[in-house]
Amino acid sequence: MHKFIKICFIFLSSVFFITPQSIKSETKYVYMGVDYLKSSIETGVTNISSKLEEDDSGYSIYLGWPINEGFDFEMSYQDFGEASLSGNSGDQFIFDNTTYEFNQTASLKVSARSFGYALKSNIELKNGMELYGKLGLHKWDTDLNITSTTVTANADDDGTDMFYGAGLQYILQDNLNARIGFSRYEFDGDDVDSINFGISVSF
Repeated sequence: MHKFIKICFIFLSSVFFITPQSIKSETKYVYMGVDYLKSSIETGVTNISSKLEEDDSGYSIYLGWPINEGFDFEMSYQDFGEASLSGNSGDQFIFDNTTYEFNQTASLKVSARSFGYALKSNIELKNGMELYGKLGLHKWDTDLNITSTTVTANADDDGTDMFYGAGLQYILQDNLNARIGFSRYEFDGDDVDSINFGISVSF
């Protein structure tokens, strides 16, 4: 079922994406914007005596085509920042139900980025306020960096998963909107949760 939903959404996204002229002709504006992201990266680590940081700041840049009064199609790039785990010799943490102990001073950092496509619904409330929701696919990649007193190593991973979110947007002027929302991005079984707020310009 999961793969079937992905295939259907890729098909719909392709249809919307390859016909931008027909989309624009039926609607008023194309828009672009930038969001500040406050993200929580799920690492699966439970801290005991080491130092674990799973929250970081990032940003999102997006471009959207209104399809009709109720739906938009959006492309976006997200930089979620990084999560880190560090400790000195003897510090401990739990991962996958197993307790580990640092035998020397070391740090592990993982950063995450993605490029996504989404269908975004808009529900007009009142006084220039709208409720929005979005569902899409994103192509993500992560980088892992390990540094210790004796070893430095790097690894990377990538994949494609679903993401979804909701929020409020407010019309500041005819061509200027502000929005705030929450999104969850799946990373091969793990999640990155992001609170976003920013502005967009229509043209």
